[in-house]
Amino acid sequence: MDSTATVPQPTLNADTAGTCEVLLIRHGRSADVVPGTPESKDPPLHLDGEQQVQMLVRRLAGKTLHAVYSSHLVRAHQTALPLALARGLDVGVFVDLEEVRLGEWGAGEFRRRAAAGDPEFLSWAATGRWDGIPGAEGDAVFRQRVRTVIDDLALRHRGESIAVVAHGGTIGAYLASVLDIHRSLWMTVENTSISLVRIGGPGPTVVAVNDCHHLYDPVLGQ
Repeated sequence: MDSTATVPQPTLNADTAGTCEVLLIRHGRSADVVPGTPESKDPPLHLDGEQQVQMLVRRLAGKTLHAVYSSHLVRAHQTALPLALARGLDVGVFVDLEEVRLGEWGAGEFRRRAAAGDPEFLSWAATGRWDGIPGAEGDAVFRQRVRTVIDDLALRHRGESIAVVAHGGTIGAYLASVLDIHRSLWMTVENTSISLVRIGGPGPTVVAVNDCHHLYDPVLGQ
C-alpha cells in the first residue's frame, strides 16, 4: 500500500458471515405471588408484562427471526409465543434456559427476602454471585448449563438470527461467562429487554445489552 494513501478507520467484527445473531430477551413482568403457594413456583405474566410483550412484538415486527426459543417456565413461554406466531414459527422449549435454581430460596422465598431487606439476603447479594444460597445450584453450574444451550443453538443456526427468551439471571450469567466477569449479578436486565450477541468465528461478540427502548430510554429514564 502507498504510504501516503489515506486509510479508513477499521470496523472490528464487521464480517458476520457464518455467525448466529442471538437476541437474548427477558420475559415480561411476572405476576405478583404469595411466597410458598403453588403459583409462586411458576407465575404467569402480570398484566403489565403482557403489555410489555406487545410493545416488544411491535419493536421487532420488521426483524427477521429464523427461530424462537424459551425456557419451559410460563412467563418466558408467554413472552416468546407472540414473537413466534407472528412469523409462523413454533417455540422451541429448553428446561436448561430456566432461571437459576434457588434451592431453599425458591417458590417465592427469594422475592420475600428481597422485599423485606432480609440481612442474610443483603449479605448474599453483595457477593454478586449465585453461590451461597442453601441448596441452590451455584454460579459455575448455572453458567455452564445456560451457555451450553445457547452456544449449541448458535451452532445450529449459523448465518441466521434467533430469539432466546429467558430470565434476568440467565441472561446476566451468560453474558458474564462470555465477558469473563466474576460477578453474575453485574447488569440490569429489564423485563422484555434485548441483549444481542453474535456467536461464531473467533468467539462471541456482544453488540447490545439491556436494550429496552420499546419501553423507555434507559439513559434518560423516560
